[in-house]
This record gives sequence, C-alpha cells and structure tokens, in this order.
Amino acid sequence: MNDEPSGRLAAVRQMFGLGRKMWAAVLALTAFAGLLIVYSYGFLEVGLDHIRIEGPPLPDLPDGSSADVDTSQALRPPRFKLCRDLPVSAGYWNLTTADHSAFVEIPQHSDIGVGESVCVRVVVPAQYTVAPMTFVPFPNAPWDSVMLDLVGRDTNTSVPVLLQMADHTHNYFRDRTHVYEADVVLRDADVYHAEGYIEFRHARWNAEAFLDPQPFEPEQLKMPDVQINVLDEDGLSPYSLQRYMDLPLCTDSDADGRWVSVDVLPFDASLVPPPDNHNLVWLPYDCRLQRFTYSNFTKCLLRKYPLVHWFGDSNTRRALKKVSTLGKWCAAEPDSLVCTCNDNTEPFTNYNANQRISPFDLDPEAGGAVATGAQSENKSRIVAFKWDGLTTRNNPPWAEYFTSDFEERLGRPKLALFGMTNWDTAFESRAFFAGEVAQLADVVDAKYPGAAVVLRTGQYYCCTSDMDKFWKRRYSRLRNSFFDQTLIDHFKTKFAGSRNVLVWNVAQLSERRPYKLREDDLLKCAANHVRSEIIEIENQVLMNALCNNAID
Repeated sequence: MNDEPSGRLAAVRQMFGLGRKMWAAVLALTAFAGLLIVYSYGFLEVGLDHIRIEGPPLPDLPDGSSADVDTSQALRPPRFKLCRDLPVSAGYWNLTTADHSAFVEIPQHSDIGVGESVCVRVVVPAQYTVAPMTFVPFPNAPWDSVMLDLVGRDTNTSVPVLLQMADHTHNYFRDRTHVYEADVVLRDADVYHAEGYIEFRHARWNAEAFLDPQPFEPEQLKMPDVQINVLDEDGLSPYSLQRYMDLPLCTDSDADGRWVSVDVLPFDASLVPPPDNHNLVWLPYDCRLQRFTYSNFTKCLLRKYPLVHWFGDSNTRRALKKVSTLGKWCAAEPDSLVCTCNDNTEPFTNYNANQRISPFDLDPEAGGAVATGAQSENKSRIVAFKWDGLTTRNNPPWAEYFTSDFEERLGRPKLALFGMTNWDTAFESRAFFAGEVAQLADVVDAKYPGAAVVLRTGQYYCCTSDMDKFWKRRYSRLRNSFFDQTLIDHFKTKFAGSRNVLVWNVAQLSERRPYKLREDDLLKCAANHVRSEIIEIENQVLMNALCNNAID
C-alpha cells in the first residue's frame, strides 16, 4: 500500500525513459533557452521596470535607494530607443520637492547617428501649495512650462526639446509629480548637452480670461552629467554642410533648420540669405534657401501674384518696410535700438502704414509707392490691412473689412497673407480666439476663392514676462505656441486638399537661435519685435517659399 506511489512514479519515469540524469539535462536546457530569450530581447523585465544600461546616474530616492538600474549594455549592442520604449521609473511619481529638485533625465545616452533621436525627460517633483487654483493649463497642456535645449559643443547648434506629457494620470493634477518627454532628432554631428530651466509652475504661464501675467522667476533644473555624441560615421550625412548646395530649393516656409556661423561654410556665403547680427546664417536641413533681392521678389510677384492682400500688425509693417523700400531700413544710427528693434517712429513714405487699408504698387526698380487709380500691368500691388489680430480691440471690428463690395473695391488676389496671434495671445482667451479663427476661415473660403493662403505665426517669446501695468500683455512661450497651433490646425483642417496653405513660421527662426543669443536679443527689443537682421531672414524664407514654385 505504502509502496504504490513510488511504484507509479517509477513506472512513469520508465515510460518516458527519463532517469535522474536525464531530468537534470532537461532542466539545464530549459534554463539555457531562457537566457537566450533574454539576450535576444536585450533587457530584463522585473515587474513594470526595465533594467537597462543606457541611462545616466539617476537621483537617489528618499530611502537612499537608486531610482533605476542600468545593466543591459552587457546584453546587447547599444541603439537608440524612443521614449515609449523606455519606461519612466516608478519611483519618480512619488518624488516631492522635499526629496529632490526638478531634473533632466536622458535615459539612453549611447552614441547615435545623424538623423536619429534621443529620448529626453524632465521630472518635476510635486510641489504642494496653498495658493488658490486660479491658473489652469489648456486641455492636454502641461502644468509646468519648461524651456529646454540640446546644445552642440562645437557647432553651438541649439535644438529645442519640445516636451509632451508622459502617459500617466499624475500629469493632469496640479499638486502631483509631472514627467515630460520628447524624442529629439539630432541632425548635426556634434556632442550635445542639455540647457534650460522651468519658466513657470502651476500653469502660471497661462494668464487666461482676466488674469494678469505673472513675474518671470525661473527655477533651476538639475542637468544630467552626460553628453550625446552624434556621429557621421560614413561621412555621408545628408545634413552635412558639404552637401547643402545639392539640396532642392525650399518650397515651404516652415522648414526646420539651424543657425550656422558664416566662418564654417564650405561655400560662398552670398549664395544663401544674409547673416544675422552675430554672423550666423539660417540653413534648413532638407532644402536650400537662395538669396533673393527685393527687386527679384517684386518681379516674382508681378509674374505669379500680381495682387496680394496682406493682413497684420506692426510686425507686418516691418516686413513690408523691407519689401516696399527694396531692402532699405532706417535713417537712425544702424546699431541703435531705435533702428534695429523699436522703429515705430521712423519716417515712412512708401505707403500709409498707419491706415487701416493701404494699397501700394511695387516697381522692381523704384520700390513701393502709394497706389493711385487702377493697377498697372507693369507693377504688382499689395493691399496692406492693419489689424490688431482678431481681437475686440480692432476699431472697426476686423470682419467689417469684408463688406459686400470687398472684391469690387480691392480686387481678387491670387495670394492672401494673414499675420496674427501676437495681439490675440496678449489680450484674448484661447476659446475666443478659436471662434474668431473659425469665422476668419469661413471668410477666406467665401472672399478668396482659389487664392493661396499664407499664415504668419506670432513672434517667438521667451525669457521674460511683460509686466507693463498699462498693457498687461499675457505673453509666454507656451501660450504663444498654443495660439499659433490653434490657428494652423483649424486652417489646415478646413482647407485640407482644397487649398494651398503655407505656414510662415517666423517663431521657429527665433526659437532655434543659439540659447544665449535668444535671451539677449529678445530682452533688448520691445515686446514681440525682433531685430532688423532677423526680419530680413524672415522675409527671405517667405520669398523662397513663394518664388521657388511652392504655390501655383
């Protein structure tokens, strides 16, 4: 009776021909197969946390333990990963400012090739506050405004890190830890490090409704002690300056690029748009900008867009100042701020820039002159409309431009250009602006049948707050960006497949300025004005887009 179980086991063993040595061999083979699987995937998974080797040293948690462990380099050759493939350490979500200051994490920092991406994260530990919950972000927008760049050691290239909220419920609550991340594509061979700071916490970047702009009190970010080495191993990078002149001409006005010193150009600098005040030229990555004279641009307009309707604020006036004078700027001392930035009081006779509607004719040799009578076949005409964005500050309201006899009075153009969001960001709510944008899109559909459309973004804004007690302009870097995107998204959606809509992204040009220069130049100019050298480069981007067969 007692021998029956052991007898049955023996029978089973005999049935399968497995003695003790054979069982041991099976177990060994199983273990070996498991190791092969782990090796092939390149990581070990323990619960929800991946153990990986690429990450930098991470901050200690309150109990003294490491926030994460890096060991996978011994298991597989390094390669870049997207943020979605690099889980956020579970310990981060419980951090508070009592435990650790806000910090930047680059979870994988092995060498990468040109055109590949690196994951960058910012961890903002919870900061409990008794302040009333007055400021709130836009839907799906971050509580914290973080300005962060990856900066090249040798080229001084600044690549903005356009952070998004990591996928976690904590990011939707004010008093929780927030984690932001971005996959940053690096196209220039160099060694990069992170620079930046927190601009605002608790949604104070978003002074909606009747809230006042908040003082700019940046908070330091702890940077990782790592660098990103971007290699052009075979010397065949399509982004190399050696190949820039082989690129196709730019046919869009929002191509991504970088600022490059004239001193390192391997070609004649006169072949590209002129440099800024620091001898830097703007070079897109995927297309080539050529240098236009305003005389040639005028000839292009006469051939392709003999009549243009151009709406905008003082930034439009400054762009048209260059166009109508064939590139001349001001009579004041060239290096003075009155000339380079704050030229509002400069005499201006080429057209009536302060009138609400001001047509002027363009001659390739003589430049602009106030239009009188019918348009000549030998001259292009620009009708300049002065407005304060789509705000309630327009007097009369902007919609009253488009009366029933609009076309009869001002003609039917082949191109309509709209500059806005500067005043809108400063004085209106985003909800109000979205409604006005929808109304404008309907007007464009009705009043400009078949015309190409150009949307000029607002100017880039950062590194300060507009604390003027009279104006109370509610600018901030993030707020300006969201207003721009509201405009672009609506027009792109409404006219998808039926209308050419170009985005003249002037904000991008300033956002990608070298980190220090961006702060210095913007702080010297009046709110939302850029230096005259940047206006020239903004115009060159537009002239290339319009005249390199971008819109027909």
